[in-house]
Amino acid sequence: MSSQVLSSPDSATGAQQDIWLSTVVRPLGFGWLSDRLPGRIPPSVLYAVLAVIVTNAINLFYTLSTGADPIYMTNPYYALEIILLPAAIVAAHSLHREYNQAMIEMDIKTRATNPDPLLSIIPSWLPWSLLVVGIAIQFIFPGPVSTYGITAMFDNFVVLPFVYTPIVIQFFATYFAIEVLVPIRLWQSDIGIDFLDPEGVGGLRPIGELIKKSYYYIAIGLVGYALITYAPFINWGWTVDAEANLLFTAIWIITIGGVAFGVFVLHRFMYREKREEIHLLKKEFRAHLENPYDVKSYEVPEGDEELVADIEERISRVNATSEYPATFSIWSQLLLSIALPKLLQFVIAGL
Repeated sequence: MSSQVLSSPDSATGAQQDIWLSTVVRPLGFGWLSDRLPGRIPPSVLYAVLAVIVTNAINLFYTLSTGADPIYMTNPYYALEIILLPAAIVAAHSLHREYNQAMIEMDIKTRATNPDPLLSIIPSWLPWSLLVVGIAIQFIFPGPVSTYGITAMFDNFVVLPFVYTPIVIQFFATYFAIEVLVPIRLWQSDIGIDFLDPEGVGGLRPIGELIKKSYYYIAIGLVGYALITYAPFINWGWTVDAEANLLFTAIWIITIGGVAFGVFVLHRFMYREKREEIHLLKKEFRAHLENPYDVKSYEVPEGDEELVADIEERISRVNATSEYPATFSIWSQLLLSIALPKLLQFVIAGL
């Protein structure tokens, strides 16, 4: 099965390779529009912006024509979706570009015997599989349709599954790839870790930064979702059901699980590489000693002093390498971003 190559400018041509959603919407006219607009705006971004604006405008005009109050009158926070959905695609593009840059920084093409799995971020089957599941869930568990009539029918059975779901799928496929697939691919690769990394994290800081940034975007989305769901400071006609609370908590837990899985796999990968390197160095070290297992009586043969000192320095360097792919500042920022959405939910749910 082929994989989706990263969305990034080609160094030779300057052309930008498409992410999954761009390949889907390009034949629908968004590719034509993208090619004719200045600034190289990707088709997926154009789709997200126009789709959200057009569908909201249709709903608004229809609601006003029937004399009913639009949803924005009941809950003004719904206007945030006009920002959040396009922002999810912009975030996906950003993560693709930064992953590509991370692979360049880590020199994957040179270090890996088979670099292709690491140079491709999303398998082609992943977003399509998630899309089928997302559409199925939407049809099996639709939102309330009797209260709002035709508008709710249009939202639940057209807009959400076929217009908005592909946007959400694109972001979550990227997030899943970074948090789950990339650590697995590193574990399965032969690149090892960089023990000469002056930051002491095995040369994996770019991956640690990417994990942190991808969760930043999740945190922003959860904050937006919390504002839309709980509508703080709105005191008229807006209620929150138990399902909304459950969905928020479920998304929060699942996304944290992704971070925890990625960090755990990377930790085991770094631990394995470090143990193997130390084992080899210890074996080489003892080969140049007399009485190598007796710390009281071991001796360095004459002429081997410089070689043994060099091996000792390499052992110290390997020992000093962390078994986690990030610095303390990255971890502290990540933990804060994990706690923030849930803390905000508790606060605004009580307003």
